[in-house]
Amino acid sequence: MIVATAGHVDHGKTSLVKHLSGVDTDTLQEEKRRGLSINLGYAYLQADAGTTIGFIDVPGHSRFMNTMIAGVSGIDLALVVVAADEGAMPQTVEHLEVLRLLGISQFVMVITHVDKVEPAGLPEVAGRAQSALGLGCPIFEVNNVDGAGIASLRNYLLQTAKTWVTKSQRGHFRLSIDRRFLLNGIGLVVTGTAISGRVAEGDKLFLLPGNREVKVRGIYSQNEKSAMGRVGQRCALQLTGIEQSQVTCGDWLHASASDMICNRLNVRLEFTSRLSYRVKHLCPVKVHIGAALYVAKLYLLERKIEGNDVGAGDRVLAQLIIDGQISCCRGDRFILRDSSESTTLGGGVVLEPNAAHTPKFSVSAKDYLLAMESPTVEEILRKLLLEQQRLVNLNQFKQAHNLLSMDLEAVVQRAGLSDKTKAFSLRKQEYLVANQYWQNTEQSIIDSVKCWHLENLSAEGIQAGYLLLTLVSQVDEDLYWSVLTDLIARDVLRRTCGCICVSGFEPQMSALDRQQWQVIENALGEYSRQIPTRTNLCEDLQLDSNTVDLLLQKAVQDGRVFRLGTQRFVLFKQLSRLARGVSQLAQEMPRFAVVDIKNHLGLGRNSCVELLEYFDHIGFTRRYGDRRTVIDKGLPERMFAMS
Repeated sequence: MIVATAGHVDHGKTSLVKHLSGVDTDTLQEEKRRGLSINLGYAYLQADAGTTIGFIDVPGHSRFMNTMIAGVSGIDLALVVVAADEGAMPQTVEHLEVLRLLGISQFVMVITHVDKVEPAGLPEVAGRAQSALGLGCPIFEVNNVDGAGIASLRNYLLQTAKTWVTKSQRGHFRLSIDRRFLLNGIGLVVTGTAISGRVAEGDKLFLLPGNREVKVRGIYSQNEKSAMGRVGQRCALQLTGIEQSQVTCGDWLHASASDMICNRLNVRLEFTSRLSYRVKHLCPVKVHIGAALYVAKLYLLERKIEGNDVGAGDRVLAQLIIDGQISCCRGDRFILRDSSESTTLGGGVVLEPNAAHTPKFSVSAKDYLLAMESPTVEEILRKLLLEQQRLVNLNQFKQAHNLLSMDLEAVVQRAGLSDKTKAFSLRKQEYLVANQYWQNTEQSIIDSVKCWHLENLSAEGIQAGYLLLTLVSQVDEDLYWSVLTDLIARDVLRRTCGCICVSGFEPQMSALDRQQWQVIENALGEYSRQIPTRTNLCEDLQLDSNTVDLLLQKAVQDGRVFRLGTQRFVLFKQLSRLARGVSQLAQEMPRFAVVDIKNHLGLGRNSCVELLEYFDHIGFTRRYGDRRTVIDKGLPERMFAMS
């Protein structure tokens, strides 16, 4: 069990910890000279062979509020310390507000300095403190000089620790570093409270957000040498593979890799009832998560409905735009302070790490965040899959919730989703979808293809990419491709030269249509060194431009020819070959320029420019300055497969 002190400066927090544990947590000469805590202090008390209480002594002075916040993240219980001769002070109230905003619900009030007031007045002191702080919790009275009352408090804490419910070890190991130092003969040591999972000697971890790989050579958990550290424990980890200068307080040690890094977070934010002014949209703020402090901007997601500012007691959905990179997971608690770090604005919980820019906050986006507010992962999945009929990317879901694969399997089982959902893979990603959503998508695709046939009797079918465009408002793109592939595999639909048709369908072409198509096909098939323009075809066919326009329009409509830009035309089989050529080059040269494609495909420069712009448009490639990269290696197979 991890216990932190909270309270005003000079109210006896450090001496209380010393009486309880026998450890003086003020280790700096400056702390001893000034008689106040500056850094976080740590001490331990053995409850029994398997239970240890870890104490975190936080500074009480307002100038060290940031240090206090870093210390109380991840604690189990707070000792709210109030001096009998002064009562609850402003810093006591602010400390308590921070603890509440971080989700701490277990408190013990300790009335210190009882030797400075008359014994008969102690009940009144305690009553005033309870009233001022709004706490209904156990109260203990102690004498900081002779230790009277300490034994009773210590026994209470020991009994509480023995019956404390151990936190679930689900998820990857995570620890926010609050100290780092070098020890002679040992090397680099970092400390923090384990937020999730467990770690063993010899394990590989990643230092985030820098994504540096480190190895754990030794572990002290709860102040004892151990082969393993686990969630809820104070841990000191001996690390190799990194220098002290590369570690910053607030960095995370994580058993997973760099995909946990982001710079936008969607959050539920609650403003403190003590706030004396309004906070505006896009105002600069400071964000505390774990032991880290970040500069950020506050982006109010519902400002168009609820206004451009918020005030005391408001609960809002918001986005935090971080200046730099941050590592966090759904469910992480945070504290928000003003840009000068003089006022605590509020706090909240991360709902969506790695959030996207949201200029228009749709009803669907809000429903998603409301689902992410659910108290358990099981309930979140049920709402997303069954109630909201969404496609869930399991790779991203595991990252956001810090789940191992076996954790996710257990969640699906407990949520009762095994027989109500279907799993599939696409582009090295795993997905889960409700059976009903899959079936609805099947029917939408089949109905759309049949409708196309009725309106385009001479066409081979509808191009797969165009079919997607007709359904994009109803169907997730990844789900579309997977359902389409399944329908083709089951011979419900058929693929012919990149067009999708109902199995058994035959285009109804007149003799004239067939003759005209043959003319276009032969003309386009002659080109190998360039992609012909409308002008090229007019010259080759020796036909007037109106006739050529009509022939090309019909061929494009029937899905037999693709238009690149406004003037170039290419047969499906040629486009398929060119897409494969770009994929081959990308394997050898991940970032390529137009001239590289020109040399590889043997096309003219203008043809290459318009070809690549088309591939950018359909999401096959993406341009970065004067170079491009393939972003969807599987797209040519999905869109341009011959059959």
